[in-house]
Amino acid sequence: MHDLNALHVFISLMQTNSTQRAAQKLGRSQSYVSKVLSQLREELGDPLFVRDASGLVPTDYAKSIEPKIKGALDQLDLALVPVEFNPADLTKMTLHVVEPYLVEIGKSLIKAIRAQTDAVIELRQWSEHSERLILEEEVDLGLHVLTDKPQSFYQRKIHSGGGYFEGNRDGEYVKFIISGINEHQDHFKTLEPDLEAGVIVDSVHLINQLMDDFFTLRYEPYYDEKRLSPLNLDMALICKASLRLAEKQKWLMGLITPIVDEHIAQSKLQKETRNEP
Repeated sequence: MHDLNALHVFISLMQTNSTQRAAQKLGRSQSYVSKVLSQLREELGDPLFVRDASGLVPTDYAKSIEPKIKGALDQLDLALVPVEFNPADLTKMTLHVVEPYLVEIGKSLIKAIRAQTDAVIELRQWSEHSERLILEEEVDLGLHVLTDKPQSFYQRKIHSGGGYFEGNRDGEYVKFIISGINEHQDHFKTLEPDLEAGVIVDSVHLINQLMDDFFTLRYEPYYDEKRLSPLNLDMALICKASLRLAEKQKWLMGLITPIVDEHIAQSKLQKETRNEP
């Protein structure tokens, strides 16, 4: 017996002792109930019900299987009820965030998560292993550049940005390597095609220390055509595609999105303030 609807018909017949009343209870036609009853009788090798003046009377076999079938259906219904998500019940979450966002929004993100749960927070820099760890469900959510990825990944674009040079333009150009973005690309050539990098680093703290003597390409999480040059970089939230509708992932996306939005607003305000006459 592979049709769960047939089992519901059987239980309704046990409760109503009538094909007509069972049909009304189920919102189906009486002919449908009679047809299902015939199929059940054939599959189970028992008449299940015999008719007398009071209606359908269950056989001993029907009486014996009713509690087991009802219990099984109740358990199935219970199993299918969505579990209410509560961040307080979480034990751990892991996020991989690209530099420099990790430094710029990391503290705010930790505070937002901690306000709702005491779970362990693992917040790490995006690395060459991040995509594999997302698919292995070791990482819940990533923040990185939107790229062509297999359908096993879900990417939600959150914004596009622009670029500008910052630092001492009389010094050498320093290329700041960001994992998964520019190891093999020179985005700074979008602004100056003939520019060459004299120094290459991958530390956000070091690049900030070098700005008195060197210069580099900075990325702003918005585009202002008067002050910034367009870069072909879109930022996205990334998770395993099969988990895109999971409550934990939706909760994390709901937390990180307004934090990124606030960071963008603050970056734009600071940039405009610095450029005021």
